[in-house]
Amino acid sequence: MAEHTGAIKDVTSLTTSEKFSGKPSGSKKRSEIRLRKTERHNMRMYPEDYNYLSYWSDRFGMDQTDFLINAMYHYVKWRNQDYELPTAEIQRLNQMIDAVQNLAVNQQHLEKSVVNGFDAMLGIIRGDNYLVEDEDGDLS
Repeated sequence: MAEHTGAIKDVTSLTTSEKFSGKPSGSKKRSEIRLRKTERHNMRMYPEDYNYLSYWSDRFGMDQTDFLINAMYHYVKWRNQDYELPTAEIQRLNQMIDAVQNLAVNQQHLEKSVVNGFDAMLGIIRGDNYLVEDEDGDLS
């Protein structure tokens, strides 16, 4: 996913003991990051859509809000055709070029097989093949 630059967040690092007492305790210094957003938007969605959102946000290891923000920016860039081509069209073009090259190689091998087969048949018809020799009756 592409990183976005439009979301405004304040990141504050607090230890857990400072949060409750104001004084840090010596042995339990765990830092916790709190994110405060300047704007809020509520959204309703169908249960199937919410399950879909939950599944994919977990799959990407993201918060649901961050996933929705990244999805929004990705969709807007896609609609504006502001995306790198190697991910879509050029990959397909490269795949088609590889397929045409494979067809050319297969055609060359088929041509060699046909030419060798006709050479062998002509050799048998002319009689200059080692497989068609006169037998004298000995099995030596």
